Amino acid sequence: MDANALLLCARSTFPLEAEVERIVGSAEIMVPSSVLRELDALVARGVPDAGLARSLADRHSRIDHPGSGDDSILGLAIDREAFVVTADRDLSERLLDAGRDVLVPRDRDRLVRRAGRRRPPSNG
Repeated sequence: MDANALLLCARSTFPLEAEVERIVGSAEIMVPSSVLRELDALVARGVPDAGLARSLADRHSRIDHPGSGDDSILGLAIDREAFVVTADRDLSERLLDAGRDVLVPRDRDRLVRRAGRRRPPSNG
């Protein structure tokens, strides 16, 4: 899950856990350490709702991965063959291009699953 998805949850009554379960069944929601660092920086800058988003992040498992920002999230999704919850269009496109599914918030109360673009096997 990325920082903007957590901020969405903090700014509304978005039912994240229920929506993830509805779409993928029982799944562990994990927050990359890079996202926690990003949220900590937003809290330090006084960004509204960042503190609540950070508290929401603490309800889920933390996962460490080298790198920062979107690169870390992309690397984790590929390494763990995981889906990602994000409202970030650029990150979403990078994940889809890498063959990873993305759960995208819609209408502030539901997630929609976008299937990763599967590449045909190479004949070489």
